[in-house]
Amino acid sequence: MKKSFVPILISLLAASAACTINFNFATPTGAPTVTASGFPWPNEPGTCTLTTTGSVTLYNRPSTESQIFSEVGSGFSAEVDGRTVDGWVGFDPAIAQAANIGVFRLRWAFFDDVSLSGNCIAVPELAWVPEPDLCYTMPMSSVNVYSSPDTSSSVLATLEVEDFAAVTGYASDGWAQVDLGAGNTGLSGTGWMEQSDLNLNGDTYDELPTVSP
Repeated sequence: MKKSFVPILISLLAASAACTINFNFATPTGAPTVTASGFPWPNEPGTCTLTTTGSVTLYNRPSTESQIFSEVGSGFSAEVDGRTVDGWVGFDPAIAQAANIGVFRLRWAFFDDVSLSGNCIAVPELAWVPEPDLCYTMPMSSVNVYSSPDTSSSVLATLEVEDFAAVTGYASDGWAQVDLGAGNTGLSGTGWMEQSDLNLNGDTYDELPTVSP
């Protein structure tokens, strides 16, 4: 008697279709997260901390064109308080700097020059940082910016604490010219502040030119 293999073949095909092998590989926890900037920021438990493993140059602003703050050797560490899209990490140096405000309190190291650990993804990515070669005013209270060096002229803007504008020159009668567009206010244009209202940051403040209205 001939045996039919058709039912057996159908059964084997059905069993094969029902048998699905799933390969589920767990995503490693704490793996660095590569952001749009291209830097693999650590995403681990704990506070984001920078540590030096060799000689590293620290800067006053996030640029190698900025004034150097310090040269440190291996073993220096600090909590990271800010970072930039182009790979700079900022920290508070824990020194007396009562007049510095906001981002101007930070000192900077480059991503590739230090070892980072902790949850650095949670550290704020700063939308604005000062240019390396400009002098800025950092108001410690509300300060008016005028359209001309005269308090009777129209007020272009009122700068509040943590509003910054670049100072571009001094007038001979106690006024300073400021560039609103070079600051963080989102405003544009040039205006005037009384020199007595300035709170300056920048190593070029004594090199600014004398300007006329």
